[in-house]
Amino acid sequence: MLNRRQTLLGSLACASLPALAQGDRISQLGEAIDMAGAQRMLSQRMGKAWLGQLRPELAERARTVLQASESRFEHQLRELLAYAPTAEIVGSYKAMLHRFDDYRALLQRAPSRERVDELLQCSGEMLSIAQMATGQLQERSRETSARLVNLSGRQRMLSQRLALYFLAGQQGARPELVATETSRARTEFEVALETLSAAAEAAPAIRANLDLARNQWVFLQAALAGESQGPQAANDVFVASENLLAVMETVTGQFARKVG
Repeated sequence: MLNRRQTLLGSLACASLPALAQGDRISQLGEAIDMAGAQRMLSQRMGKAWLGQLRPELAERARTVLQASESRFEHQLRELLAYAPTAEIVGSYKAMLHRFDDYRALLQRAPSRERVDELLQCSGEMLSIAQMATGQLQERSRETSARLVNLSGRQRMLSQRLALYFLAGQQGARPELVATETSRARTEFEVALETLSAAAEAAPAIRANLDLARNQWVFLQAALAGESQGPQAANDVFVASENLLAVMETVTGQFARKVG
C-alpha cells in the first residue's frame, strides 16, 4: 500500500516540478526569496539524481530529474542575477555561477562510487552559497512572512538532502557522515514543520498543505528507515523525497505571496 501510494504521488510530483522553473521576471521580494531558496534544494536534488543513475531501477527517472533540475537551476540563477538589488547579493550569485561550473562538470560525468565524496563536497559548497544568498534577500524585508518563506523553502532542501545522503550511503559514503547529516536534517525538518504550523501567517489553506507535508514526511521517514529491502529501498526514498518536495513547493509559494 505504501509503495503504491508513493509511486502514484511520485509520478505527479515528477510531472509538476519542472514547470515551476518557468515564469516571468522576478517582480516581488517574496518571489525572489522563494527562488533563491529553491537553489538550495536544487543543489541537493541534482546530487540525488546523479547518484540515482547508479541504480538500474532508478536510472531513467534519475536522468530526467537531473536534466530538469540542472535546467531550472541555470534559469533561476540568471533571473536572480538580474534581480539582485545590492552589490553584495550580486557577488553571491557570481560566486554561485563560478562554483556551478565545477559542479556541472561533475554532474555531466558518468556517476561512479569513486566520486561520491567529491559529489558531496561540491553539493555542500553549492548549498552554502545558496543559503547565504537566500539569507541576504530575506534581510531586505522586516516582515515575518519573509522569514517563513526562507524557512519553508529550506524544508524543500532538507527533503532532497536526506535522499542524497541515503543514496550516498548505499554507494560507500562514510557511515558516520551519513548518520550525522541524516540526523541533523531530520531534526531540523521536524522543528521547522512545527514552527511553520504555529505561525500566525499560516492561513487555513497553508495549514492544510502543512498537514499533507506531515503525512509525506511519515512516508519519507519510513523509506529512510528501510521499510523496504534491496533495490526497492532506493526507489522508495527517491519517490518519497519527490512527493514531499512537491508539497513544500506549494507551501513556500503560499508564504511567498504574503510578502509585501
